[in-house]
Amino acid sequence: QQPTPPVFPASVVVFAPDDANITERMAARSEVLNDRARGHFSSERLAFLFKPGRYDVEAKIGYYTSVTGLGASPYDVVFAGERGVYVDAMDPQQAGSLDTFWRSGDNFRHEASTGFRWAVSQAAPLRRIVAAGDLELFDPTAQVNYASGGYLGNSIVEGSLILGSQQQWINRNVQMNGATGGAWSNVYVGCAGAVAAPSAAGAEPRVSVVDQAPVVAAKPYIVIDEATGRYDLRVPLVAKDVVGAALDAPYRDVPFESVFVADASRHGARHINEALARGLDVVLAPGIFELESSIRMARPGAVVMGLGYATLVAPASGAPCVIANDAGGMRLASVVLQASEVPAGDSSLLRWGGDGSETDPSVLSDVFARVGGPGSLKVRASVMVHVAASHVILDNLWLWRADHAELAPGEQPRSRPVHESNCGVSSPPLLNRGLHAIDATSARRRGGVVSHRSIQPVHAQVARVDGAGGRKEKDRGHD
Repeated sequence: QQPTPPVFPASVVVFAPDDANITERMAARSEVLNDRARGHFSSERLAFLFKPGRYDVEAKIGYYTSVTGLGASPYDVVFAGERGVYVDAMDPQQAGSLDTFWRSGDNFRHEASTGFRWAVSQAAPLRRIVAAGDLELFDPTAQVNYASGGYLGNSIVEGSLILGSQQQWINRNVQMNGATGGAWSNVYVGCAGAVAAPSAAGAEPRVSVVDQAPVVAAKPYIVIDEATGRYDLRVPLVAKDVVGAALDAPYRDVPFESVFVADASRHGARHINEALARGLDVVLAPGIFELESSIRMARPGAVVMGLGYATLVAPASGAPCVIANDAGGMRLASVVLQASEVPAGDSSLLRWGGDGSETDPSVLSDVFARVGGPGSLKVRASVMVHVAASHVILDNLWLWRADHAELAPGEQPRSRPVHESNCGVSSPPLLNRGLHAIDATSARRRGGVVSHRSIQPVHAQVARVDGAGGRKEKDRGHD
């Protein structure tokens, strides 16, 4: 049996409402990740977990950080004060929020007196939240206030959803009280309340409305029993034709006695695979896992979920970070899949095969892949995500071929070849930005795409099949 409460490494910080100096402690732990120059491609990873209660905090959320309530309901953890938890544009003078990536919020109510600002672009989802006032998705105080896309799922916005300059945004199963703004594309899937009407042909922003989420399951989340201190991993069940925020949807609980917490400083693919083979589910603590081999998922109902942008770096052999033989009911959630230097030839970051299950589809939630960005210019992947199984739901993926990268000390910005990548995917909904190519065909299954956006990398020579182009300094990272 695994311990409960779990033994987390220092990259997980658990707060109780009577803890002292929470604002100051969060700021100290987030110093690097809230600094755009140091945090953008930092190796630090961080998760803040909050036990049920009310928190008067002023906490800016930085790169590679997740903020998660541990209550059974999002109403159990409340952020109050003037601002609560928030995200401002990381580069208010030049890029605005265009590279305000890689941060998330889950399972809380936000009651700050000035509303809830979450000015982000990609790989920065909000799930299972209740905004008591307005939810602002761009930063109007920034000199440059661009923002480029994101995801809100299974949530309630009691005020207005203020899209502002957001170029593209998808809302899935959101209870709404109206929305304003948006630049290019706003998508509403299974939303209820004051939902925008579909746009006329040629109008901007383009507004697309799907009345029901045809088949979906919310991302797993962690809950605590305050009386005993025991933790459970809660796995929502698949539902069909869902409208509105299904906060009380049926679920199955996995006690943490049956959950292996993987620590990147001590565990690798071998330990994770041994745990999965023993029938345990896996929570990846925040960290960077340099994989020596692939993580293999094959058991029906198996769950692998990351905290704090746990990052899986592909094996040097060219094998995927994760190989799944889909037996139904499986979950892969909240992970970053990162390319490495691999031999020439076929390679991928995720290979999802097997037969799948029509009655119990598997779900990939908040799976983010990247080729390039930190470290070597020689990293590559011929395919980022390859889904060959039937009955797989992709619920928010960002697959990024880096259009900007970390500079070595003293290196000056200049044109460089970008990294080779393409992607084979299927199943809705999908968010994509910065890929050379998407193959949305799907053998052996009937499916569709609810939302898919592909933006060519900056300087890309789009006529070249190898995607040769330029590399930009990290503080000019916008499309």
